[in-house]
Amino acid sequence: MTQIFSGNSLLQKTTKRLTMGLLTCLSIGHLASAQDLKTKPTIVSSLTDNGITTTTYSNGQVVKTVADGYYLDSAFYKNSNVLRSTKPKSYWKITDRVGVAIPFCKEGEDKTMFLKPGAYNSLSVNRFWGIFGLGLMGGYQNFGVSDDYKGAEGQIAKNVTTMNLTRANSDRITPSSLKYDKQGDYEDFYLLIGPALALPLSKKINLDVDLKGGLFNTSAPRFGATIPGPASSGADEVIFRTTPSASKNQLGGLLSVDILYNFAKNWAIGVNGQGFLTSTPFTTIGADVAPGSLKVLSKEATRTHGGCNFGLALSHTFGEKTGNTIYSLLPPPPAPVVCAIPTLQGENGMMYDNGSTTIPSFRWKSTSATPENEEYIFKLYKADGSGTPIYQQTTKNANLSLPANVSLVNGDDCSFYYYTVQSSVEGKCLSEASAASFGYRAKPVVQNIVAKPVEDQYMFKIFGGSTATKYFGGTSAYKPRRKARKATSTVAPAKSADAVAVAKPKRLVPRRKKSVSGVTGVKTYSSTVNYENVATNPNISWPKDLPLPKNPSVYEYEVQRLNAGDCKPTGTVAKYKFYIDPKKPEDIRIIPDKPKK
Repeated sequence: MTQIFSGNSLLQKTTKRLTMGLLTCLSIGHLASAQDLKTKPTIVSSLTDNGITTTTYSNGQVVKTVADGYYLDSAFYKNSNVLRSTKPKSYWKITDRVGVAIPFCKEGEDKTMFLKPGAYNSLSVNRFWGIFGLGLMGGYQNFGVSDDYKGAEGQIAKNVTTMNLTRANSDRITPSSLKYDKQGDYEDFYLLIGPALALPLSKKINLDVDLKGGLFNTSAPRFGATIPGPASSGADEVIFRTTPSASKNQLGGLLSVDILYNFAKNWAIGVNGQGFLTSTPFTTIGADVAPGSLKVLSKEATRTHGGCNFGLALSHTFGEKTGNTIYSLLPPPPAPVVCAIPTLQGENGMMYDNGSTTIPSFRWKSTSATPENEEYIFKLYKADGSGTPIYQQTTKNANLSLPANVSLVNGDDCSFYYYTVQSSVEGKCLSEASAASFGYRAKPVVQNIVAKPVEDQYMFKIFGGSTATKYFGGTSAYKPRRKARKATSTVAPAKSADAVAVAKPKRLVPRRKKSVSGVTGVKTYSSTVNYENVATNPNISWPKDLPLPKNPSVYEYEVQRLNAGDCKPTGTVAKYKFYIDPKKPEDIRIIPDKPKK
């Protein structure tokens, strides 16, 4: 089914909507302007006297505008309720500079261009606000080409001699056959932008500083040397030539410093110094060094270019706008709105039994002189460290009951809660929070205590620590060092010069050491208690907190059972001797009372 719309009805609807929209905008604008008229104060009076304009507004604010060069009584602007704002003097300054340009390059780079001092001229236009400014600078500078590249001692002639160049007809090229020419000097055009400073050093002397950066258009000089070509061609052959590169635009920077003397109201003259830095692309053309070659080789290169300029400066200021200082004595501030801290009543520290259906009721009391202007912000937290309220409400009442959908008790576990109450007045302030806590006890748990069997305990001691060498005829575990006895030798009188008799040294015989029950080399036994402790295992084991001996040793072990009631020793004392090797501390061997046969 197709619905057909009338053109007139569509136009009427569109016109109606536009009319309604326009009326709505007008009404909103009228309300906004009416609101501005209500809030914006009007001028009651305005008086100007001796460069000071005093304006009084309907809300009690007093504004004093002081023109540049005039001063206000300190009794007014030292008031703590005075706001001060300063509008600096603004003006335009145009400065022209002209003088000598001196190139400066890295050691050895002048060999490519042979530059010498030239001239410069720069013009800057800056807009200043107080001592700070911003503007443009444009200028031109050129540098001449010295004659160091000419003659028999020139650089080109030296290069020809070094390369031993030959012509196409195999004739060697000599320095005397060179023809030199110069077609143009080095030139720089630049357009820069950047900040500026104008510092007054005295009433008549100013220091101006311009720091600019931007585009340099550099042209390398044109000079070189040729030799007469063959008679058939009638043209000279190029030996060496320097020419500008096709890409002349380079980035660079310039710093200019002027010291100016104000000889008239808006005119000043002085001296100028500049330093600049950029780069210069250039092309070098030279003959091929291969004998008999007629080729001309070209090479593109770029070098750093910089220098210093010194000259005179002339400046003129115009479009000056005087500055002023505005002191605003603000109207007395309204009385501050203070929010009093409410006092909590009840529910502080209350503990409810597990399974209790009692819903806490919270009450507090206002401490403000005007409680009718207050509203209270209640927040309930669970004491789980999250810091996020589980319930929150804003009310004008001084009491609150939790809704039925707020569940507090969680199963049989113990639950703790705390709540805070703060007061607020018209949303302009918020008091500190008063806090209290309450909780629900956990469900009692019946514990079945099972008597734990008592383990037997034993008191044991470790005595001695005698070094041993062998156990039960095993391999030697330790070999003590023996002191060597000096061998005595006697030399018989020589019967002849070739016969000498030497006595044989005596043989060393080690001393035998006493043995203990199958252990050889045991020293005198010690009865010193090395270790004493209580354990549940009466078997011999080396304690973890007792250091092992450095060498295989024999110890004595005593063990006695302790009474379970009062832990007093009871029963007989069992004594054992055992052998331990520090390399195998787990392999403890009990030494029998009688040696094995």
